[in-house]
Amino acid sequence: MYLAPKTVKGLRYYYVLASRRGDNRHWKDVRLYLGRLDGLELAELERKRQQVRALGDSSLSLAFDALLVKLGHPVPLPSLRDVDLARVRSYGPELTFVKLAEELRLIELIESDSPKGGGPPLGKMTLALAVYANLRPGSLWRFVEWYRRSPLPLFLQLPPDQVTYEATLNTLDYLQPERTRSWESELYARVRKIFHYDCERIDIDATVVELSGKLCRVLAKFGHSKQGGTSKHRQIMVTFLVDQRGSLLGHEVFPGNTNDTRTLATVDRRLREEYDSSVAKAPRVVDRGYASLENVRKLCRRKERFLVALRAQPKGLHLLEALGPQERWPEIRPGVRAASVEREGLKYVVTWNDEVAERNGNGRKAKLGKARAALDTLARAIAEGRVKSRSERDAKVGAILRKFGMSRYLRVKGARKGFGFTVEETGALESKEAEAGYQVYATTERWLAEGEVVGFYRQRDRIDKSIRTMSSCLGLGPVYVSKPERVRGHVFVHALGYQLRNAGQLRLEEKGETMSIDEALWELEQLQIGELVAKGSDVGVVRKLTRTDGTLAHLVQVFSLSEDGQFPGLEGGI
Repeated sequence: MYLAPKTVKGLRYYYVLASRRGDNRHWKDVRLYLGRLDGLELAELERKRQQVRALGDSSLSLAFDALLVKLGHPVPLPSLRDVDLARVRSYGPELTFVKLAEELRLIELIESDSPKGGGPPLGKMTLALAVYANLRPGSLWRFVEWYRRSPLPLFLQLPPDQVTYEATLNTLDYLQPERTRSWESELYARVRKIFHYDCERIDIDATVVELSGKLCRVLAKFGHSKQGGTSKHRQIMVTFLVDQRGSLLGHEVFPGNTNDTRTLATVDRRLREEYDSSVAKAPRVVDRGYASLENVRKLCRRKERFLVALRAQPKGLHLLEALGPQERWPEIRPGVRAASVEREGLKYVVTWNDEVAERNGNGRKAKLGKARAALDTLARAIAEGRVKSRSERDAKVGAILRKFGMSRYLRVKGARKGFGFTVEETGALESKEAEAGYQVYATTERWLAEGEVVGFYRQRDRIDKSIRTMSSCLGLGPVYVSKPERVRGHVFVHALGYQLRNAGQLRLEEKGETMSIDEALWELEQLQIGELVAKGSDVGVVRKLTRTDGTLAHLVQVFSLSEDGQFPGLEGGI
């Protein structure tokens, strides 16, 4: 069947004709009279369209629709029977991170300092990895598949066939400190400029990350776990630098057996040499892991501003003689008393916490009881003849004391005859309990009152939250890559992912929103894109977004996800 026009007195009429042959003859049968097709009302036009479709010839229907468009009628909407929903992709969270990266000019920053050569652009690959770390943290193998299913190819104009596992590993190889340190300092400067604030403090803290699979033994070392004791797995240590609003200044990667105190000089030198004067002069706030007396003296010699929680006790620093009994100190909050003294340009604030003192004392007493019970069990084993030598006895005694941390508090003496032993307390426990509730702070900010010093230090929860975010939300560990370069690249990607996430949080705060970035991303998950395919037509693929209203529409405005009502990736085909 086919369409055929007929002109009568200058007017064109249309028919649907069918050809048939027989007895060496050719006939044309009129199957449908359509009449004139110009100037039709929409209802009449749709009635004729249904008549053509009722003939059951899809090619005829397409030809009829094309004729109507040629005559100036609107393009017909495909029937639901002719439409397939090919794929639904997440859209909102991914676009949010891309928009934040565009505002920071992230891709341009990385590309300006990237080696030229084959493969996909380094800036786009790095951004894709950072978005992946935020939304679907996992292995690099999963990243390749995730990218293909994500809307990032629409935003980044980076074809999925270029994002391979080999290209991903090459990207990590390029993300090394000699390049990334300058990127981090420039990104931090841009964050402050965009959100209009100055650096008022720098919190410094570290976390350990276990390495799994084939280990990178250059960085992966056995060391102390942050939860206490020695880690059973090889690990690396990552130090993070965060300001008062949670923005990341930078990070450093150290072998897993590095002591925190030995890293402070490296970090402080970087702050002085690679950032502007406002950062160089901002006070450093560190915990007891960094604050050895030697580090405090070095900070003083460099005339740095700082507030540190010291490892040393007030008795060892001879502070109690000047401060007097803690029972007489003023209370800065319920159960916490504080006093201060100035020495050599520093203000030392000593606090006593009743709850901490009781909790620490009870904890040590409980461990002491468990150690004595274990030693009693060993004594019975000796009496029953299950211990065969003094060396075996001594090994078991040492293991018990180390397990419960009682080597300083219990003294075990072996009997002159046989394998027996006696246990006595050293007296160190009583002196330790006398210091159990003290905490000493040292600061150059001498104008701060005792309560203000403690409050200023307690604001370190920003960096604690930052590290928890990188560990849980961004899946910082464990690390499965093996080369040192790839380990460092892996950590940089997650640090960059955190910076983008925190920029989103700052944007919400700037707009007066009370929701967190995690809540905003959860709401934005409702913004999805569906790809519709019209069967057998020239329409091809049509991308449609889910409805944007209510909270979702508001977040679209907050993060500027559309421009003049247009969303990226919704024009053209795949």
